[in-house]
Amino acid sequence: MDVSDLRRLDLSELEALYTSERTVTVPEGVFVGTNLAWLERPRSQHRAIRPALWLLFGLVPYGVDFDRSRWFFLSKRSPRIGRFDPVVGRSRWRDTETVRLHYERSRLPGPVRSMLYDEVKPLTSSTCLGIGGLNADRGQGEQFFFALERVG
Repeated sequence: MDVSDLRRLDLSELEALYTSERTVTVPEGVFVGTNLAWLERPRSQHRAIRPALWLLFGLVPYGVDFDRSRWFFLSKRSPRIGRFDPVVGRSRWRDTETVRLHYERSRLPGPVRSMLYDEVKPLTSSTCLGIGGLNADRGQGEQFFFALERVG
């Protein structure tokens, strides 16, 4: 399965694929991201959150360098920001094993760092399905599905 296959899936199919049981390990390499589908916005969420996420993950190219445990924006040659610790374990948002990205050691400003949390489900050595979101419980934090495709 590759990113073009993931783009053809509807939300229920993405959910089923994400929650499917499979062996989960931390990916290796550099991946570029593609936004696949937005999840329903929690009513309690501030209205400015979704436009900000859309700007960063809907318009601006982004990716993840798992070798250096950092996100990047614009191109794979851009500075890496958003340092994270990848931890294999139970998803916060779904009933499945996943790679949880914790940002406590990031050098981003404290208020930004404390808002971040993402999850990634490796599908193959070159393709991952992820849920991007905020550091909040199920039903509050998850914001969108994204795909990661290995480029290096």
